[in-house]
Amino acid sequence: MKSKRTSLNDIAKALNVSKATVSFVLNDKGDQFNISKEKQRLIKAKAEELSYVPNFFAKSLRQGETKTIGLVLPDISNPFYAEICKTIQEKLYNSGYNTFIVNTNDDVELEKVLMRELIQRSIDGMIIAPGNNINELIPILRSTHIPVVFTDRPGDENADFVGVDNVTEAEKLIRSFSIKPKRLVALVPSPSNVSTIQDRIEGTKIACEKANIDFDYLDVSNDQKEINKQIESELGKGTDSFVALNNKCTLPTLSALNKLNASIPSKVRLISFDDSDSFEYMNPPISALRQPVVEIGEQSVARMYERLKESKEPGKHFILPCEFMARKSH
Repeated sequence: MKSKRTSLNDIAKALNVSKATVSFVLNDKGDQFNISKEKQRLIKAKAEELSYVPNFFAKSLRQGETKTIGLVLPDISNPFYAEICKTIQEKLYNSGYNTFIVNTNDDVELEKVLMRELIQRSIDGMIIAPGNNINELIPILRSTHIPVVFTDRPGDENADFVGVDNVTEAEKLIRSFSIKPKRLVALVPSPSNVSTIQDRIEGTKIACEKANIDFDYLDVSNDQKEINKQIESELGKGTDSFVALNNKCTLPTLSALNKLNASIPSKVRLISFDDSDSFEYMNPPISALRQPVVEIGEQSVARMYERLKESKEPGKHFILPCEFMARKSH
């Protein structure tokens, strides 16, 4: 195992040329500085022989950019964020940027620590789906001048944001039930204090008030046995309709309803705010609201490119439409 990283100076000494000559060749500037083709070939061959790896941070310091974007996500295990991550990483890579991905697990303290660490690594910009309230993030964001784009979860009205109108989409979703609910319960995932979930609760509540539907919401347990008890209790209260406010609530709820022999949709109806590829294969297939996940990722990158140009224009909000996937559970 090599005990020391190969430097430009090592290559220069091996070939009895200057360090500057080696640097020009390895940065593809040999022709510009009239270095012979044969000398360029020898330098590149020696660099390969000595397993030379460029010093990324030194090069970034010289160029004034790292070609790296930080991506801060709350839950990479959630298929929604996994798809956003995949889209953003691919779009950035195709434009010559690397992505430094951090997962906060919706831990607001960890989020602040990880954001500071990203900034210390001299990233060129940051795309964030925040767990914290924007007021908690302002001191961190003011410590740097890098551009920031908020994705899925908004920052503030003056910042770039790409996502959906969760209040409006939740209202529309309640109106999608095939039969008007008598009593509807919104199934709330943990953590429930993030802005998107709070907006979905608000939209559900507004729709139920307008339609004179008895409404309540339920903080869903992480334990399946406890979920079974929760759903059984709600059925005992006359609940005939459930709306899962994200797809992580949907499958445990479906499992509980099946265990309780609550026939879907004849006895009880279920809609998920988030869609999943697996919902098509459930029994019955789950009706769901499909968010434009790929478009959110693509637009987030597009806004970042604009900010990297040092644009002084005010932040823009791109609100994208959702699509209701009518299957057999509603």
